[in-house]
Amino acid sequence: MKRFRELCEELRRTSSKNKKVEILRRYLEEMSIEEKRALIYLLLSKIDGYTLSIVKEAIGDFTSYYRGDTYEAVFKYLSNKRYRQTTLLPKSLSIQEVIEALISAGRENRANVLRGIISILDNETASLLISTLLNDLQVGVGEGLVLEALAKIYKVEYEDLKKRLYVAGWENLLEGREEILRPGIKFRPMLAEKAMSLEEIIRENNFWIEPKLDGVRILLHKDGDKIKIFSRRGKDITGQFPEILEYAKDIRERVILDGEVIALKNGRILPFQNIMRRFGERKNVEIDFYFFDAVYIDRAITDLPYLKRVSMMEDVTDKTIPRWKIIDVESLQKEFNRLISEGYEGIVCKKETGRYIIGKRTKDWLKYKRNFEVDAVITAAEWGHGRRRKWLSDYHLALWQGDRLVEVGKTFKGLRDIEMERLTRILLENKAGDIPGGILVKPRIVVEVEFEDVQISPKYEKYTLRFARIKRIRDDKTPDEAGKIEEIEKIYKMLHPV
Repeated sequence: MKRFRELCEELRRTSSKNKKVEILRRYLEEMSIEEKRALIYLLLSKIDGYTLSIVKEAIGDFTSYYRGDTYEAVFKYLSNKRYRQTTLLPKSLSIQEVIEALISAGRENRANVLRGIISILDNETASLLISTLLNDLQVGVGEGLVLEALAKIYKVEYEDLKKRLYVAGWENLLEGREEILRPGIKFRPMLAEKAMSLEEIIRENNFWIEPKLDGVRILLHKDGDKIKIFSRRGKDITGQFPEILEYAKDIRERVILDGEVIALKNGRILPFQNIMRRFGERKNVEIDFYFFDAVYIDRAITDLPYLKRVSMMEDVTDKTIPRWKIIDVESLQKEFNRLISEGYEGIVCKKETGRYIIGKRTKDWLKYKRNFEVDAVITAAEWGHGRRRKWLSDYHLALWQGDRLVEVGKTFKGLRDIEMERLTRILLENKAGDIPGGILVKPRIVVEVEFEDVQISPKYEKYTLRFARIKRIRDDKTPDEAGKIEEIEKIYKMLHPV
């Protein structure tokens, strides 16, 4: 773990992207495949299952020291502990040993395993390890920089390496096994860019329209009797959807289909939160599913244009999403309004000549969703992470219910850096108290909030805003002019009729 600490120290000392790539290249080049894998897992926070509660059980509650940087909070906490248990054996741990121990630990034993590892590490290294487990390793390195460093080591083009990663995964990539796209091989699906207007959709020649479903993205893989359903992030969710598994038994032998699962009630599409109950204790949620693209039909067909792929898909399955062609803004607006009234989330508009580009967000697919607006009061704020750690950038939003303010969610989206810097100064001037990782503020700042949906949430008194983002700070409004709970209640009833 010494090399991991030294690497992080070097990365923290520079903000230059090119220098970071060179530092990564220098460290990774001299490592074995196993060491590379372990180091990349640490740098990119790829060790799952270590939640804040498990970390606190292993080392104690460090959150009172948190001011936007997990490393600093853990380091101060460990340094100030009057007694910190350490191992009796003077042993150093390699990166591989730490990774293997963390990954192999069962759910019930993770805290004990982590506690044992921490007891061997010095405070600096322990703080870095906790930071990566909590996805807050603030060294300015993401997947892209690691790939750039590896591209230099392997002497290949960055884009080629990126495509191989999305199909093969890190282990196969590092070991030089270039997996060919086929059923059973996990990959990241193609994604849509967000259109800012209907005019943009027509301008980009994305004339083929599909309803946008508010559900869970699925990739159905079939290879003879072997059937798997993967989520967008590659998680095996076959067991959650026996209906799809049964349906897939009767379709073509070797296929990969891209689609969506939705929740239904009396034939009407329910919001996203309902389909998520399939992943909890409630398995009796009625579902339906549709496919909107094909990635593999007897062979990889990602290089074929959109219309050819969907034509081939329709020969394989009858569970396809409808599509039609529109070439002017007026018709597009009319269809958008109709689909929203029928319970769809919005539209996805596609270019008929577009290829299926694995793992990439591209303008060949443009999505456009409904939006609502309300003026809200900021009642608390939390320090950000990574680049935003110097600002209060996660804002608690509240609306009036009678003569009191009621929280309806929080957001970190929408504001530019200069606006967050200004808002941080204003919020600190209006500080009313402390919360873990942030502050309470006097209800004086009003912001205009854009959101896409309203949901019932047990976390708040009743309603919460979904996909909220701040459009602007309303210096021209006083808190008593902010919105009321009744406004979003009307939107909720419109979107979710009984």
